[in-house]
Amino acid sequence: MIPVFVYDKNQCDPKKCTAKRMLKFGLAKEAKTLHAIPKGSIVLSPFAEKALSPDDIRYARHGLVVMDLTWTNIDEFPRPKGTNDRALPYMLASNPINWGRPMELNSAEAVMASLFILGEREQAETFLGRFNWAPEFMRLNGELLEEYSSAKDSTEVVRIQNEYIDSIRNG
Repeated sequence: MIPVFVYDKNQCDPKKCTAKRMLKFGLAKEAKTLHAIPKGSIVLSPFAEKALSPDDIRYARHGLVVMDLTWTNIDEFPRPKGTNDRALPYMLASNPINWGRPMELNSAEAVMASLFILGEREQAETFLGRFNWAPEFMRLNGELLEEYSSAKDSTEVVRIQNEYIDSIRNG
């Protein structure tokens, strides 16, 4: 089991907030301050230079952190010290707000995908019964997630992502 943490900036509608639902269902713990984020953990960041890969499991054992803020306020993204920033590779959102949009995952989609990539499939599957869009997320991204989870490192994840994007473009 990978400890999952949520740092919530309280910017979204509480009724639609997947981070709050993860906390409610016991799928994550709240990091109330940036100092509460475990040192050495992985912070999911759209600004990271490295993609998340199975090789990151050693950092994930310290914790997997999702920063919950709206995409419209993404420039306010916090950068806690002593952590390892990782970006998620290409995937499609399945949530009702961003359905079908590439790379605009909600917090629960990001955590579920991360757990799968890191090899914690059973933990990732706990999301399936808690979020009605989760099975659709797996349908849309399952093949890619399988490939990402079999990559040896970040470079290989990026290669898989780029080959997939090229195949879409060149149809």
